Amino acid sequence: MKEQTLAEQILQAVGGADNVKQSWNCATRLRIIPYDENKIDENAIENIEGVMGFVHQGEQYQIVIGNSVNIVYEAFQKLLDQQESKLDNDKINVTQGSQKQKVNIISKILNAIVGSITPMIPVLVAGGMGKCVVLLLNMVGILPEASTTYQILFFIFDSAFYFLPVFVAMSAARHFETNIYLAALVGCTLINPSFIEMVESGTDISFLAVPVLGFSYASTIIPSIVAIWILSYVDRFFNKHLWVSVRRFLAPLLSIFVVVPLTIVIIGPAMMYVSQGISEVIFYLSDKLGFLSIAIFSLIYPWIVTTGMHSALAVAGLDLINKNGFDPFTRVLTLMHNITQASATFAIALRTKNLVFKGTAISASLTALLAGITEPCLYGVTLKLRKPMYACMIGGFSGGLYAGITGVNAYIFLTPGLVSLPMWINPADTGNLTNLWNAVIAMIIAAVVTFIATWVIGFEDVPVKQEQTAEVV
Repeated sequence: MKEQTLAEQILQAVGGADNVKQSWNCATRLRIIPYDENKIDENAIENIEGVMGFVHQGEQYQIVIGNSVNIVYEAFQKLLDQQESKLDNDKINVTQGSQKQKVNIISKILNAIVGSITPMIPVLVAGGMGKCVVLLLNMVGILPEASTTYQILFFIFDSAFYFLPVFVAMSAARHFETNIYLAALVGCTLINPSFIEMVESGTDISFLAVPVLGFSYASTIIPSIVAIWILSYVDRFFNKHLWVSVRRFLAPLLSIFVVVPLTIVIIGPAMMYVSQGISEVIFYLSDKLGFLSIAIFSLIYPWIVTTGMHSALAVAGLDLINKNGFDPFTRVLTLMHNITQASATFAIALRTKNLVFKGTAISASLTALLAGITEPCLYGVTLKLRKPMYACMIGGFSGGLYAGITGVNAYIFLTPGLVSLPMWINPADTGNLTNLWNAVIAMIIAAVVTFIATWVIGFEDVPVKQEQTAEVV
């Protein structure tokens, strides 16, 4: 099985099971945090057949595999379980100390956010696509909004977002290596009906005479991440210092007794202000730059994706939709990126003389167009040939300009593609499809301009044989 072989080769190239501190996968990348960066053989990783690309971001090593990444990750994880051997504490402490010197605080924060969100992407996909299906069924008259069937389906898929603090807490527990069930309890307290009722009542809330600000944490992200980060230290402290005879029941009790009130009184409100600040920055950029904001950021977005930083920006988009009901910025950028990568790759598929590469390009283009997954295009085609990346920038700017002028908004958090077009329909006004049509027109503009630019700029074709080269102009 090729995925098994790929997992074995990757594990060897990253220094073996003893060197893997954390591993998880997103839509197309296997993400690894090693104990010792010096054991990572980057050249070996890049030369593994089946690896499309490689990104080193902060302490993370992101190995781009493509659509089969989940199968490779499962095989990789089984190898870790089979070959697991404990490092002694001195080795771990020395290695972690050197890591702290290498990784700056911004990278650590972004890695924590992305590392806590990516494992729960299937939940977001299920919730988002489910809401799209329910919305379409309602629009065509099959499922009236007043029916209990509609209401049941809606709350099923909306639960993916309402209970986000719990999902984030559980995912963050894996990232920060703490108890996943204690983390889930912390997340549950933030959306406990009794607490929500207290907040919505408008009465003054206090804990031990300390005022509690009345925030609703449903559908929030950042408060849970920070709370579980704190929990990881508190729980380790009690497990280390409590007498062994009482540790089993006192450690979890004291951890919750410390972390939950701390979250409700300090961490939660502080992070809500941070979240509001991020939203205000995005809206400020949109206001100051006007319709140029999407165009300008679409111009550089392909390079943001190559660093892997787009995942952190996606978190901001999810937060915008959960709080304001729409995202005027991050999802539109992603739409422009996805369609330009698909278009450029399709143009390359038509012009290349390499039949194997042609097949790869066609498959990658369809994946980006339909599902919005662009890593096969980016790392397997456009970035590899370099020049098509400039065509994507031109196309993204053109489509982004139209999207900015018409004020395109996303109303459901999904990866933009043809399959997810309902994300551009306002659930509160399903009879008005202006926003959807503007999104489609922006896609067409971006696709056409990118295709023409790719054709005109040209690229150095992948040789059919190693000794052959061909320049397409």
